[in-house]
Amino acid sequence: MNLAQLRAFHAVANHPTFSAAAQALGVSQSAITQHVKSLEDAVGTRLFLRAASGVELTADALDLLPKVRQAILMLDDISARMSDGRALATGHLAIGLCAPYVAMPILQRFTAEHPGVQLDVRLENSSSLLELVAQHRVDIAIATLREPHPDFACDFVVAQRVEILVHAGHPWWNREQVEAHELPGQRLVTREAGSMTRHLFEAALAEHDLELPPHLTLGSREAVKEAVAAGIGIGIVLDQERGFDPRLKAIAISDVDIVAGEYLVTRRETRSLGSVAAFLAIAGEVARGKATNGHA
Repeated sequence: MNLAQLRAFHAVANHPTFSAAAQALGVSQSAITQHVKSLEDAVGTRLFLRAASGVELTADALDLLPKVRQAILMLDDISARMSDGRALATGHLAIGLCAPYVAMPILQRFTAEHPGVQLDVRLENSSSLLELVAQHRVDIAIATLREPHPDFACDFVVAQRVEILVHAGHPWWNREQVEAHELPGQRLVTREAGSMTRHLFEAALAEHDLELPPHLTLGSREAVKEAVAAGIGIGIVLDQERGFDPRLKAIAISDVDIVAGEYLVTRRETRSLGSVAAFLAIAGEVARGKATNGHA
């Protein structure tokens, strides 16, 4: 059993096919196949099953996955400690995002300082991201939470506030705020049920005995914005993610303070290792810089 075999196993476990895993590691598919077979021979069991939907992990593979990922991070960490300046020359980091606008300054710093570490970034809603962290499918999630999750290590990055999004022809376009009782009767365009933005909004309305059922449910923040811009209805958005679209305007809800936090979510046993620790350190510096400049 060697590091190349462990990296191949981890890549296949986190990608739908052997070819995708090979592309992620920058090696040939035959190399991935050989490494996985050698590892299966070493542990004496089948680790992957090929299915129509892609590669499926066996029960033994699911049991092995967290141990392999921790071992890889530990070896990367040892290598960094033995090099000048604790530099990470190589490595792989799986990151899950629900808020690209919050994450991009951190990603920019990390890729500039650690160009040898390959990033695998996926976009999901906050509920899905927590499941991916629990399943050891991502090392770090940048997720929107009302409070830190007790099952993970959670580092606060920035506060997020839910706002109403309207298009240029909407009667509220020239307003800076609305009250909660004005919302019922509006056509709401929103994300799927797993969206934390939607959950926060619906929970806040329920506290005021109000309800605004979705008129249209879409699978991404960008789709919601386009639907609002097209005049289909109003949307909801977190203030750090509203962007700079001149077709849209964000409006505060004056009597409902819907606030959450953007958190870096990791497993406690890996947060101090290798590329995970390096990413958390840079994220902390970026967050402190925003706070100093008055953007938190």
